[in-house]
Amino acid sequence: MEKVRKHNKNILMIWIGTIAVVALSWGAVWCDNARQGQGEAREVAIQTLRNVAERVINREFDKLEMCYVFKSDDGKKYAKRKSISETGELEVEVDSLKEARGLFPLETLGGKANMLNNCGKFPLEKICLEWEDEMNVRYGRVACALFLKVNPLGKAVCQESFAGEESVRALQYDLGTYYLDGMYTMKLTAYMQLDFRRCVDWTDSLLRLLSVFFLLVLLAGLVFYVRLRMHKEEETPKVPETVFRFGEYIFDVVCHTLIHEEGTMNCTPQAAKLLLGFAKAPDFFLTNDEIAAICGWHLEDLNLDARRRKAISLLKKMFKADGSVQICFVPEREGYQIVISI
Repeated sequence: MEKVRKHNKNILMIWIGTIAVVALSWGAVWCDNARQGQGEAREVAIQTLRNVAERVINREFDKLEMCYVFKSDDGKKYAKRKSISETGELEVEVDSLKEARGLFPLETLGGKANMLNNCGKFPLEKICLEWEDEMNVRYGRVACALFLKVNPLGKAVCQESFAGEESVRALQYDLGTYYLDGMYTMKLTAYMQLDFRRCVDWTDSLLRLLSVFFLLVLLAGLVFYVRLRMHKEEETPKVPETVFRFGEYIFDVVCHTLIHEEGTMNCTPQAAKLLLGFAKAPDFFLTNDEIAAICGWHLEDLNLDARRRKAISLLKKMFKADGSVQICFVPEREGYQIVISI
């Protein structure tokens, strides 16, 4: 027996160690996978914002029905750009770093974005909504926000506008700041909040392998537990009941005693057999024949009824200390029943 217990304990320790290693490995791979997915989601979000902004700006500019001409000199690069407005002619130097931070090609779309802003019709809300809708299609619940800051050349003023959920405007959700026009006056900051768990790529082979292995180890532990419980149940001997209760009375089968708060009564062997028979019978009911069988009487005995009445009478006397326990004859069922009143 001791060897079996030691063997089972060793198996349990091996299982705990295995499940711990697999769980830690699975968690590490899951977190690494989610981090990679989060990086990919940021790239997807930025590219989606570029496409949406370009589409919406072109669409909204077409609604203005204004003439817009863009001249290209076969890829020739200029060192400066000029802008003519009511304040006069303004000039800025072309900055390669700022050009790289443009949300879209500033040479082609920057003028349209600037005109829309000057007309007070820059579609910041529409860009944010369409961007969020496209991200929701791919990743589920995504919260997006856009913050536009405009510093017009030659003016000591600053225009700010915001679209989206205010709670998303936080450093941890910042996707970067991008220029929208060729004069570098319009800067757009994008924010996106995405559930870390939605970035997990469940098609990853290593993650799938560890998930399957983790489930198999759990299943093996469950099978071992069930078999151990079954083995224990087989080993555990069934101990017969030795104490029964009749209301306020307690019958001890081993000692042949009926215990009540007023004292302890010793039972004759016949009384003890009858009390045990009543205790084990459904609803504390025994038929006349069952009483005869318990007492070892032959059913052909001419004095059977008298002997049965005498035995029941002796039992009734044992319960006389408490009127809540009665032994009643049930004619329709041809037997006796111990009735306990509360």
